[in-house]
Amino acid sequence: MIQNFEIKDFFRKNWRVILFTIFLFWFVFALLILAEDAFALRLNGIKADPLDRIQYIIRWVLWALLTPLIIFLAIKFPIRRKNLIPGLCLHFLFALLSITLEFFIEVPLIRMITERATGTTPPLADYAAAFILKLNIYLLLYFIVAGTTYLLMYVESSNRSLLLAREAEIKSQRLQSQLSEARLRLLKMQLDPHFLFNTHHSIVSLILNDENDKAISMLTKLSDLLRLSLEDQQPLTSLEKEIQMLKLYLDIEQVRFEGRLKVSFEIESKTAQLKVPSFILQPLVENAIKHSVNVSSGDRTIRIHSSVDNLNLTLKVENDGSRVDESTYKEGIGIRNTKERLHQLYNGQSRFDLSNINSKGVAATITIPLN
Repeated sequence: MIQNFEIKDFFRKNWRVILFTIFLFWFVFALLILAEDAFALRLNGIKADPLDRIQYIIRWVLWALLTPLIIFLAIKFPIRRKNLIPGLCLHFLFALLSITLEFFIEVPLIRMITERATGTTPPLADYAAAFILKLNIYLLLYFIVAGTTYLLMYVESSNRSLLLAREAEIKSQRLQSQLSEARLRLLKMQLDPHFLFNTHHSIVSLILNDENDKAISMLTKLSDLLRLSLEDQQPLTSLEKEIQMLKLYLDIEQVRFEGRLKVSFEIESKTAQLKVPSFILQPLVENAIKHSVNVSSGDRTIRIHSSVDNLNLTLKVENDGSRVDESTYKEGIGIRNTKERLHQLYNGQSRFDLSNINSKGVAATITIPLN
């Protein structure tokens, strides 16, 4: 997890915390050592030597200054499972070099201060002996600093991995949303040409039959319908606006069928502002016309209902001139795309039912969750 750790990025983002932690660690460590030394001297009735205090201060200040170097070496040359032994040996060497560097800076300073204070200079052998006796403590200190660095690196890398995973999840959700929206737009585009083809065919038929006034009326209503459709490119619209567009469509069809098509709207007032998929009713009405008015010479009625309860909005399109034969029934593009759009928008929480009613009639029912 820490093999791709960025050293510069780590220090740049956390340098204040790193410096404060280094200062706090060595300050507390030095206080504990001084307190332990003072307690031991008091128990033995020995007066503390100021030179010893100065030596302690110099030593732990030097270790504090060496700590960033130890952190850098720990990050630059991480100990991994695959290089555990070579890594430990390398850092053992780094520890010896760091301790030696501290020794060759500390000893001259202490000797100079001692000479000025007492006029005598202790032999180097005394310092070398103390150095060897405390070597295990110094090695332990090096690996405590390096180990703490690895712990912080692991925590930082874990947090970064979680953040990246969260960002990837958010991007995935956004992409899924964009794909769903694109899919909905594609389905709507599939509906529009289907409707336009039928309307175009009707207008051409009127022109061929010299019924130009009716053709002009249909073209005018078609223009109004297209304008409304282009103004609202969102996947959802209010039921009121959906009914407005549906009425334009039905006006076109009523011109075509010369009054044989009767339309009844039973829209509950409290459903008018509820959101529904745009152009969701048009293919159902088109199917009702195709399978009832088209195949009959008599009058036929299309009924459009809306109702709402605490959980769902129900839309229903009924005709009185057709039946569904389950043995031969095949879904057309309108029904298929309606189901697909409902599934995309409501994630399987909506329903679409096509059923026979009374002795001769079909009802297409859409159930949409309010939430």
